Amino acid sequence: MSSKQSLHKSADLRLQVVSLSRNNSFSGTVDQPPNRRDEFKKPARIIAVTHFLPFAVSVSEETPDEPYQWNVSRRKGHTAMYAGIRSLVENQDIDCTQLGWIGYYQDLNGNEHTCESLSDESRFNIVKALEPYHAVPVFVDKDDAHGHYEGYSKQILWPLLHYMSWSDSHPVQPKWWSSYQRVNKIFASALTSICNDDDIIWVHDYHLLLLPELIRSALPSATIGFFLHSPFPSSELFRSLPQRKEILYGMLGSTSIGFQTYSYARHFLSSCTRVLGLESSPTGIDNKGNMVAIGVFPIGIDSKSVQKRRSLPSVEIKMKSLREMFSNKLIIIGRDRLDEVAGIKQKLEAFERFLEMYPKYQNNVVLIQVTQPGQTRQPRMESKISELVTSINSNYGSLEFMPVLYHHTFLDSDEYMALLNIADLCLITVIRDGMNTGSLEYVVCQQDKHSPLILSEFTGTAGSVSGAIQINPWDYEAVAQAIDTAFSMTPEEKTVRYEQMYKHVMSHDAQYWANSFVEDLRATALAGQSNTETPCLDSALIIKDFAQARRRLIMLDYDGTLTPITNIPAEALPPPEMLVALEKLCADQRNFVCVISGRDRQFLELHLGGIKGLALSGEHGSFIRYPGGEWINLLDQMDMGWKDEVMSIFQFFTERTAGSTIEAKETSITWHFRNADPEYGEFQAKECMNHLEDSVVSKLPVEILVGKKCLEVRPISVNKGEIVKRLMGTHPEQWDFVACAGDDKTDEDMFRALRTMQRSIGKTRANSDDPSLQEPPHYFTITVGPADKKSAAAWHVTSSQKIVETLTDLAAV
Repeated sequence: MSSKQSLHKSADLRLQVVSLSRNNSFSGTVDQPPNRRDEFKKPARIIAVTHFLPFAVSVSEETPDEPYQWNVSRRKGHTAMYAGIRSLVENQDIDCTQLGWIGYYQDLNGNEHTCESLSDESRFNIVKALEPYHAVPVFVDKDDAHGHYEGYSKQILWPLLHYMSWSDSHPVQPKWWSSYQRVNKIFASALTSICNDDDIIWVHDYHLLLLPELIRSALPSATIGFFLHSPFPSSELFRSLPQRKEILYGMLGSTSIGFQTYSYARHFLSSCTRVLGLESSPTGIDNKGNMVAIGVFPIGIDSKSVQKRRSLPSVEIKMKSLREMFSNKLIIIGRDRLDEVAGIKQKLEAFERFLEMYPKYQNNVVLIQVTQPGQTRQPRMESKISELVTSINSNYGSLEFMPVLYHHTFLDSDEYMALLNIADLCLITVIRDGMNTGSLEYVVCQQDKHSPLILSEFTGTAGSVSGAIQINPWDYEAVAQAIDTAFSMTPEEKTVRYEQMYKHVMSHDAQYWANSFVEDLRATALAGQSNTETPCLDSALIIKDFAQARRRLIMLDYDGTLTPITNIPAEALPPPEMLVALEKLCADQRNFVCVISGRDRQFLELHLGGIKGLALSGEHGSFIRYPGGEWINLLDQMDMGWKDEVMSIFQFFTERTAGSTIEAKETSITWHFRNADPEYGEFQAKECMNHLEDSVVSKLPVEILVGKKCLEVRPISVNKGEIVKRLMGTHPEQWDFVACAGDDKTDEDMFRALRTMQRSIGKTRANSDDPSLQEPPHYFTITVGPADKKSAAAWHVTSSQKIVETLTDLAAV
C-alpha cells in the first residue's frame, strides 16, 4: 500500500467510526423555529474531547516490526472525568465518541516513543484498534506535544489556576505558547473533520482552553460545552497572564461553561468583566451579544466501581496485613500529589502540633502519608517534607514505632483500597484543589467503620460533603483540635455524619455529573434555538432593491455602526473607506443620507462636515444640519436649568469613581464609566441612576438613557425616532427605499418609528393614483450585533465593518 493510499484509508476509517446519518438540526431557516426545535429533540451524538484519550496503546507481540498491531489498555489518572465520559459511551441511548491525543506508545521492551516516527500504516492500525472503543486519536509531533503539555499547560496554566503566580513557577519560553496554540488548532482540525452540525461537543480542562473559539469559528451554530476540572483563580491573579485575553475568549466560544464550585465560576465572571470589559450576570456572560451560560457541576466518582474494588479478596488480604502491622493504633490516612498546593507540609506541621497538644495520642496514632509525583519535580519541597518527617519521628517515635509512615511512590490499587477501608481518619489539607476525589473514595470505603473525614475548606469537595469536619490548613492548632474532635466522636455522631456524606457521594457520582452537564448544555442550546433570531442582512436583496428605487433615504448611527466602539470616544475616527462610500452616495441626487449620532455637533462637523450633500444630526436629535445649511437647535426654546443639578450629581460620582468622566453637551450630559473598574463602575452607575431618578427625573422633563458604559440625561422630548419622522417628511410615502442602521438602545427609537410608519405608508401607497407609488417601499432596519440580540430591527450584521462594506456595495451601484 502506498503512503497516499494509507492516509486516505485512515481518513476514511476515522469518518466511518464517527459518521452519522441523522439530519442537521441547525439547518432550518430563521423563519422556521418550530422545525429547528423539533430537530433538536432528536438524539444527537456527543463528542467528548480530552487532552489524552482514556486509552494507551502498546505494540502487540505479534508484530515486532512495523507496521505494528496494537494492544489497547485504559490510561491511569483522571479517573472521575474518564468515568463520567465512559458512562455516556456505555449508555445504549447515547451515541458518544471520544477524541483526544493518543500520547506515546510502548514498544515490546516497555519504552515509550512518540507516534510521529510511526509509518502511516501503523497509525492507521491505531485508528482501527480504537474503533471498538468509540475513540478517535489525535496525533501531535514531539516538539509541539512537549511545548503544549510539559511547557505551557504544566509550567504556566496549572500553577496559575492553582493560585501560584505563573512567573514564579518556571522561566517562560515563548515557544510554549506557540505550541499550545498549534495543538489546540490540531484538535480543532481533527474535530471539525468528523463533526456534524447537530453534534454536541464537550471539551475538557485547561489543556484545550482555546478550542471552543476555534470550533465556533469553523462551526458557528455548534453546541459546545466546556468544563474546567481545575480551580479558576481570582481576577487579580489571572490578569497577570500575558495571554489572558486569548484564553478567556477561547473559553467564551462555548455555549455553556461548567465549573466545580460557584467561587471558581464567580472568579471567571469577574475576569471576563475586568479583563475583557464584558457584561455578566451570575448565570452568564454577554460575549459581544452572544450569551454564554455559566454553571456549577461538582464532579463525582465511579462509586459503584469503588464499591466493587474495596470488596475484592486481594484487598481483604492487604487489610489483614495492615491491621497486624498497626494493631492497637489509630490510623490517619493521607494521599496527595507532591505539589505545593497539596498541603503536605501543612499536614505534617499540624500533625506535629497535634502530638504536642495531646500527649495521650503519642505512640497511639500513626499517619500514613502516601505521595505520588506531582506536576513537576520539586527538590526543595521534597527536602522540606523529609526534614519534617524525620523531626516528627525523632521527637515522638522510637525504635519500635514511627508516628509518620511516609510512602513516596504510586500505590498499588489493592493497598490503597485497604488503607481507605481500615483508616480511623482521613486527613486532607490541600491549599487549593479542583475536586478532591480521594475524599469521596474514602467515604465509599468506610461503610463498615464510619470513620470521620477532615477536609480542607479550599477543596472543591468542601461545599458538597457536608458531613466532613472542615478546616483551614494554615491554622495548625485548629487542625490539631479537629483531629482530637474526630477521635473523640461517639459512634452515633460518626454514623450521622457518615450517612450524610455517603448519601451524597452515591447519588452524585460521575454518571450523574456527566448527565447533568450534558442535559444542561442541551437545554441551553435549545433555549437559544427557540429564541426568535434576527436574520443576517441579505446583501443581494438590499443591493437589488436599492438599484430599483428612485428615491432613497439612508439614516446611520455613528459610534458602533460606522466605527467600532472605543474606550476613549475621541479615538473613534471615521475609517477612510467609510468616508469614500458616503461621498459617493451623497453625490447621487436620488439619495438622501443622514448620520444621526449622540455626538455633539462640533465632533460631527469636524469629521463628517466636509462631505458634500450629507445631513447631520447630533446629540440624539437635539440638533440637525441639512446639506448646505446651518445647524438648527431643535430645543432652543427649552429650559436647560436642570443641567446644573445633573452636573453636580455626576461630579459627585466622578470624584468617587476612578476612571469615570463627564461629557457635557449643549442639550444633554453624559457620565462615562467605560475606563472605571467594571464591577465598581456598574455599581456606581446604579447608585447614580437611583439618585437621579429621585432628585431630578421625578420633577423635571428629562429622562435617563442607559447606554454602553454610560448614563446620559437628556430632555424627554428628544430621541432619534423624532429625527427619523422629521426626515421622512410630511409625505413619507415618497421614499421607495429606506435603510436605517444602529447598534444600541438609542437606535431602537429609529427602528420603532420606521416600523410604525411602514404600516401606514404601505396602505397609502396602495391607494395612490400614481402608478409609481403603488409598489410597496423597501425598508431595511439593521442592528449591529448577534442574531439573538433583542431588537426592533428586521436585519442584523455582526460588526460595524459589515455596515461599511454594505455602504461601499450600495455606492458602487
